[in-house]
Amino acid sequence: MEHHGAYAFLIYYVIWIIWKGSFIIGGEYRYVVLLSIIFGIFPDFDGAYYFIKNKLMKKFNKEVQHHFYSWTHWPLSYLPIVILFIISLVIGFYPEFFLSPVVSIYFGHFIFDSISSGDGIMWGKIPWKKRQYARYINLWSDGTDGYHDGYWAARYRKTFIAKIGNVALIISIIIIAYFIVTEIPEISWYYVVPIVFFVIALFIGIKKPPKRFFKEPPEGRYCDYRVKPEYINGLSTKNKKRHIAKYRSLLEEKGVMEKIKLK
Repeated sequence: MEHHGAYAFLIYYVIWIIWKGSFIIGGEYRYVVLLSIIFGIFPDFDGAYYFIKNKLMKKFNKEVQHHFYSWTHWPLSYLPIVILFIISLVIGFYPEFFLSPVVSIYFGHFIFDSISSGDGIMWGKIPWKKRQYARYINLWSDGTDGYHDGYWAARYRKTFIAKIGNVALIISIIIIAYFIVTEIPEISWYYVVPIVFFVIALFIGIKKPPKRFFKEPPEGRYCDYRVKPEYINGLSTKNKKRHIAKYRSLLEEKGVMEKIKLK
């Protein structure tokens, strides 16, 4: 989650430099620093909700996989925001504000959720068609694909993309600290809150996960959309055939083949 916030801020910052010709996001625009980070982690708010809910219930439901079930992880859900940004840019109505969710959600979150994830992102999932699904995109994921929760996190932290994420956190902290220095004696909470969040997240992130998460999960790897008849039957004919061809042995092992509609 914190890596998404850092990516979102840094990408927005680069665009800001090119667009505004300034290395400081300050003055009346301070708010977009915090806003870019919030929108960067926004799609994961569903995961936070399920985590809190299940912790309160003293259990964790393995069936809850927000990349599959939640609209917040379907890229096409945010097309209205893209349209609003285009309109705001044309009429000159706070385009800096409307650019933030577009950059943060798509470039800060979804692109990086399509790399070394446990499942990936369904870029072609149409939100209003509940029973139709799309292929997942998950690049460079040999070591993480099919793992979830703590089992995914333990493996993800070993990846190159995770190390890039930590570097992004550190760079973000340095840049925002620079913003604070340039505005002394005034100190804005739009700067302080992101720094505190990133510092805490960085220290939590470098902590070694419990040993049990380095073992194979009790339910096994790939206990996710790959063996869900709901997902497979919701694919197009072409994608369904590709899915079956790729995971046939797994589907047969899980006893799913007889639940798949081949026509």
